[in-house]
Amino acid sequence: MDKEFWRSIADNDYQLPQGYTLEQLTPELLTLLGTNDPEMRDYFIYTTLENWIQRGLYNSEQLRAMRVQLLDNLLAGLGERNATDATNTLLRSFSALTLSELLKYENAHPFLSREEVQQTLEQSINYIMNEQDLRGHVRGIGWVHALAHAGDLLGVLARNHHVGLRELERILTAIAEKTTVPTEYLYVSIEDERLALVVIAVLTRKLIPASYWSWWCRHMAEIGDKMPWEDIVHFARPEDSNAYHNTRLFLHALYLQLTLAHYKLPGSTELVAAITRTLYQLDPGFYSPEVIKIIDPDIDLEQL
Repeated sequence: MDKEFWRSIADNDYQLPQGYTLEQLTPELLTLLGTNDPEMRDYFIYTTLENWIQRGLYNSEQLRAMRVQLLDNLLAGLGERNATDATNTLLRSFSALTLSELLKYENAHPFLSREEVQQTLEQSINYIMNEQDLRGHVRGIGWVHALAHAGDLLGVLARNHHVGLRELERILTAIAEKTTVPTEYLYVSIEDERLALVVIAVLTRKLIPASYWSWWCRHMAEIGDKMPWEDIVHFARPEDSNAYHNTRLFLHALYLQLTLAHYKLPGSTELVAAITRTLYQLDPGFYSPEVIKIIDPDIDLEQL
């Protein structure tokens, strides 16, 4: 089918066109998730799948088959980076996003077994940990956003009734490790906010002990133990410097989401305290009133 065919579906409020069946169109949709055409991918292909899933057009067996294909797509070229032809990266990224839509439907209308959800979680964690092409927006091909979409997928999984305490802890570990890993990318395309939202989704389950958060943040604090912040910024490998900045961006995003949204979830107070302690450990010198002396050496700190 050409682009105008898929555009006509979008223009008709994503109604299944007469004379066609889901069985005919879905395989091509799942393949076209990797198209390098941003308009077609974002507005005609992914959104058609999103609408058909959420409107309940697919039965449980069709969704099961789709889940298997989407999980297979997560492995397409996994580990490659910055390929000129981004088809595999886009296929992985938008398959993760589509899989999150399938799991949203599952959360509202359970049809997957515990084993199927566990398998999905395993492969989703494998995907986020091994995805190396972390570009945000690329001229000509639009949003790549693999890390953000992987985060969305883990956030939806965190809300699944088959996911318990141990699995939630594995999700949190994956988020912390991906945030602190040395990388050539700075997460400047709202990845920090999307990953922080995964942690909020975990909190909403009310299963994580409040004492856990100090331990969880300790891993992120270790990034500042390796060398003074001045050395990280000026002398470290760019990948290590990016890990430091990505960690601070993530912690800032999580802190602001927790405080500005006024979450009253169990453990949120302890998590805010743990984040604050960690940010002090990563502080490049701005979390003390003494820093104002850079601006005015004669300022009276007792009056502040």
